Amino acid sequence: MSRLYDVSRTLVPGIWVWPGDRAYDCSLTWKMADGESVNVGQVAMSCHTGTHMDAPFHFSESGATAEQIPLDNCIGPCEVLPLARLESATAERVLVKASGGAPTVAQLGRFRSLKLFGTDFHSVDPMDSKTLDAHRCLWKMGAVILEELDLAAVPDGRYRLIALPLKLGGLDAAPVRAVLIEE
Repeated sequence: MSRLYDVSRTLVPGIWVWPGDRAYDCSLTWKMADGESVNVGQVAMSCHTGTHMDAPFHFSESGATAEQIPLDNCIGPCEVLPLARLESATAERVLVKASGGAPTVAQLGRFRSLKLFGTDFHSVDPMDSKTLDAHRCLWKMGAVILEELDLAAVPDGRYRLIALPLKLGGLDAAPVRAVLIEE
């Protein structure tokens, strides 16, 4: 039987968010403990909280929004490796253990048929970037951007990725539940 890795970050109060962004919050609006027939929860958060996909609208006023992210890019063979070894990647979907770093446009530009690029860091660009060059490079290629993965327990290697964004109309990003299946 193939091993399954859940590479999504668990959403809990206190999870990292961009400075100034909406902090994650959750609560029960109905509680069985209070006599209700069911428990009903609610959440409030930025679309960029935890594991998520950026849509082009995130960095371009005329860019596609979250519900337009191509799902065929989000499912298929992928490769997990450290950012330092990015040049050796050969898969159409690449997930990097970034160690706080970000790929350069030159590193990304060597890929000809990249469908998805993911990172375990907060962004595919350096934290202080105002131009978001890696974001723009990846979307120009037609690649989906997957950020805030939890790759700590995943050995480097080849997997099958399933990472589907919520179908949020008109927004700049969408939360994702991402899993890797050993090939």
